[in-house]
Amino acid sequence: MNKPKVKRVFSWVLQVLLSLEFILAGQAKFTNPEAWQKQFDRWSYPDGTYYIVGGLEVILAILLLFPKYAYKAALGMAVIMLGASITHIIHGESRTTVTMILMVLLITLSYLRKPELK
Repeated sequence: MNKPKVKRVFSWVLQVLLSLEFILAGQAKFTNPEAWQKQFDRWSYPDGTYYIVGGLEVILAILLLFPKYAYKAALGMAVIMLGASITHIIHGESRTTVTMILMVLLITLSYLRKPELK
């Protein structure tokens, strides 16, 4: 298999997996708002912030599936994961590792989908 084909296949696999992860994570904030409200309250975020985060996760996850938007969507999602990582670090939570791994995967995807300068 040649390099461009491997890159394309890897990019698509990563896009689909990350998209599924964040669609599920985002929709959970709408289907189980009581649990997320408790978490966000514990972290001292304003009421309803979990709806904003969940909405962004779903929208950006859908945009990840479109190569034209994947670069910017992956960067946007990486920023959300940076915020999540910082929140978990501040509160001494073990989920920091997961959010950091997701952030690295999103940055990798953004690199793979970066538009070529013409």
